[in-house]
Amino acid sequence: MGISSAYKLVKGSVVAFVANYVPVYDENAGQPPSFPPILGTGFVVREDGVIATNAHVVRAFKRIQIPPDAPKDEWPVCALMLKLIDQGMVEIPLEILGVVMIGNFATGPAYYGPQQGPDLAFVHVKARGLPIVKIDSRSVIDEGTEIATAGFPMGTDALMAPGWIHQLTPTLQRGIVSAVLPFPCSTPHAYSVNIMAQGGASGSPVFLCDTGDVVGILYGGLNDYALTLKNKDVHRVPTNISYVVPSHYLVKILSEFTGLQDMRAPVDANTIDEMLQNTKLHNILEKGRDWATKKVDPKAEADRVFELSRLRLDQLNSGSE
Repeated sequence: MGISSAYKLVKGSVVAFVANYVPVYDENAGQPPSFPPILGTGFVVREDGVIATNAHVVRAFKRIQIPPDAPKDEWPVCALMLKLIDQGMVEIPLEILGVVMIGNFATGPAYYGPQQGPDLAFVHVKARGLPIVKIDSRSVIDEGTEIATAGFPMGTDALMAPGWIHQLTPTLQRGIVSAVLPFPCSTPHAYSVNIMAQGGASGSPVFLCDTGDVVGILYGGLNDYALTLKNKDVHRVPTNISYVVPSHYLVKILSEFTGLQDMRAPVDANTIDEMLQNTKLHNILEKGRDWATKKVDPKAEADRVFELSRLRLDQLNSGSE
């Protein structure tokens, strides 16, 4: 199997986390964006609506402003799935029900990773019958193993590079495992790969080029530093060295969900096909986006509503963030 075939096994499970509301401060001059802002990437790991992503992506949900009259139990973001049908590419927003993050993380004497544990979280959306990836946690990954990743690096900027929407898909990148951290072993705390990670790509699946099996999740990149020519200000420069949470962590945490009623699809959850059957489709590239925007008073409304939403998180996670 080549990388093109492997990507087809993964692509349909990739989602973008986008803002539900977009502030418009001048109602006369302001225009709805052509595409909602992208906070990060995720991918479906259970057909009943469980999506894997990074903990820092979930924490970014808190920074999204929402209007005061928004429903009090609504999350400020949704998981946007892109599906190609006969009429073109369809955007399917999936309602978020709650999130799960690592509460307590105990390390052994030979652990060299971050003390707070892997940068990993799970988002539960209202859907069922979702396409899932196949997770490989048994293979021992060696340096030089060919891998690929797909997500939304640079977020909306990449989709609108020329000033308008010219891309409605994730971006595929290919590379190799550059190092197994801290050294080659069966349960490393991370991999480094020679793929540049940019904002929006966090949470992307990392998979084997020959099978499509997911071996990890992209979570960050190594930065260099440079000086501006004029003012000699220090600024960060991304490199092509990025880091991946190995899939054995994914499998371990997913095993903890077994039997949890809250992690199952609600009885009124629909499949993607059912959602499409009950939706009036229109060509957004020809007719313009029908995107609801509201004027938002830039105050700490997001913090208040996020704390209400965290009640759901507390029910799912016995530990603390």
